[in-house]
Amino acid sequence: MVTKSVWLVGFPFRSHQGRPVQHFYLVHEAPDAQVALEAALHRARTPGERALRGGLDIEEATAEIREVVCGELGIWHMAERAPLAEGPTAVPTAMRSRRYSA
Repeated sequence: MVTKSVWLVGFPFRSHQGRPVQHFYLVHEAPDAQVALEAALHRARTPGERALRGGLDIEEATAEIREVVCGELGIWHMAERAPLAEGPTAVPTAMRSRRYSA
């Protein structure tokens, strides 16, 4: 039985020097990978987050999404990369307005 679950969503981009960089977002209370992705995208597109990347765009199509699960014994583990459904899913308003940890 799962006691806790969060989603780790990473977006790659290239620095001004051309180095690969990845920004990760922790998304709480998302029911699935697609909703977690959309919640993380919403945050990544904010002016403050964009400024942290030096105005650089993220590579949305190559996002890495993993569920991080805490089991009954309190042991956390990271699941395999999550498959995504085709097409957008509605992100609940409460998730869009909540500030997530990075």
